[in-house]
Amino acid sequence: MVSLGYMLLAIGLIAGLYGELRVLVVAYNRSAWWFFGCVFVPFVECFFLLLNLKATIKPFGLALLGYALAGLGGWLAGVNWPG
Repeated sequence: MVSLGYMLLAIGLIAGLYGELRVLVVAYNRSAWWFFGCVFVPFVECFFLLLNLKATIKPFGLALLGYALAGLGGWLAGVNWPG
Protein backbone atom coordinates (compact mmCIF):
# COMPACT_ATOMS: atom_id res chain seq x y z
CA MET A 1 0.00 0.00 0.00
CA VAL A 2 2.90 2.31 0.70
CA SER A 3 4.34 1.89 -2.79
CA LEU A 4 0.94 2.69 -4.33
CA GLY A 5 0.80 5.80 -2.14
CA TYR A 6 4.19 7.00 -3.35
CA MET A 7 3.23 6.36 -6.97
CA LEU A 8 0.01 8.37 -6.55
CA LEU A 9 1.97 11.10 -4.79
CA ALA A 10 4.45 11.37 -7.66
CA ILE A 11 1.79 11.24 -10.38
CA GLY A 12 -0.33 13.79 -8.52
CA LEU A 13 2.55 16.22 -8.07
CA ILE A 14 3.50 15.94 -11.73
CA ALA A 15 -0.10 16.52 -12.84
CA GLY A 16 -0.50 19.44 -10.42
CA LEU A 17 2.68 21.14 -11.55
CA TYR A 18 1.75 20.60 -15.19
CA GLY A 19 -1.63 22.21 -14.59
CA GLU A 20 -0.02 25.18 -12.85
CA LEU A 21 2.41 25.54 -15.73
CA ARG A 22 -0.47 25.56 -18.21
CA VAL A 23 -2.18 28.34 -16.23
CA LEU A 24 1.05 30.33 -16.40
CA VAL A 25 1.20 29.74 -20.17
CA VAL A 26 -2.31 31.17 -20.52
CA ALA A 27 -1.27 34.14 -18.37
CA TYR A 28 1.81 34.73 -20.53
CA ASN A 29 -0.29 34.57 -23.70
CA ARG A 30 -2.51 37.33 -22.29
CA SER A 31 0.46 39.55 -21.36
CA ALA A 32 3.83 39.39 -19.66
CA TRP A 33 2.44 41.53 -16.84
CA TRP A 34 -0.15 38.88 -15.99
CA PHE A 35 2.55 36.21 -16.07
CA PHE A 36 4.89 38.04 -13.70
CA GLY A 37 1.96 39.03 -11.50
CA CYS A 38 0.85 35.40 -11.22
CA VAL A 39 4.37 34.28 -10.38
CA PHE A 40 5.44 36.98 -7.91
CA VAL A 41 2.34 38.70 -6.42
CA PRO A 42 0.05 36.83 -4.04
CA PHE A 43 -3.60 36.36 -5.10
CA VAL A 44 -3.05 37.70 -8.63
CA GLU A 45 -3.38 34.17 -9.99
CA CYS A 46 -6.77 33.77 -8.29
CA PHE A 47 -7.91 37.07 -9.80
CA PHE A 48 -6.58 36.00 -13.19
CA LEU A 49 -8.41 32.67 -12.94
CA LEU A 50 -11.70 34.44 -12.24
CA LEU A 51 -11.26 36.93 -15.07
CA ASN A 52 -10.24 34.27 -17.62
CA LEU A 53 -12.30 31.34 -16.42
CA LYS A 54 -13.08 30.00 -19.87
CA ALA A 55 -9.39 29.64 -20.81
CA THR A 56 -8.12 28.51 -17.40
CA ILE A 57 -10.76 26.11 -16.11
CA LYS A 58 -9.16 22.97 -17.61
CA PRO A 59 -5.56 23.66 -16.46
CA PHE A 60 -6.79 24.75 -13.03
CA GLY A 61 -8.96 21.64 -12.75
CA LEU A 62 -6.00 19.48 -13.70
CA ALA A 63 -3.84 21.16 -11.06
CA LEU A 64 -6.55 20.77 -8.43
CA LEU A 65 -7.11 17.11 -9.29
CA GLY A 66 -3.36 16.46 -9.31
CA TYR A 67 -2.83 18.01 -5.89
CA ALA A 68 -5.81 16.08 -4.48
CA LEU A 69 -4.31 12.87 -5.90
CA ALA A 70 -0.95 13.78 -4.35
CA GLY A 71 -2.64 14.33 -1.00
CA LEU A 72 -4.34 10.95 -1.21
CA GLY A 73 -1.06 9.31 -2.17
CA GLY A 74 0.74 10.98 0.69
CA TRP A 75 -1.94 9.83 3.09
CA LEU A 76 -1.70 6.26 1.80
CA ALA A 77 2.09 6.33 2.03
CA GLY A 78 2.01 7.74 5.56
CA VAL A 79 3.99 10.85 4.70
CA ASN A 80 4.26 13.25 7.65
CA TRP A 81 3.34 16.69 6.32
CA PRO A 82 4.97 19.70 7.93
CA GLY A 83 2.86 21.53 10.42
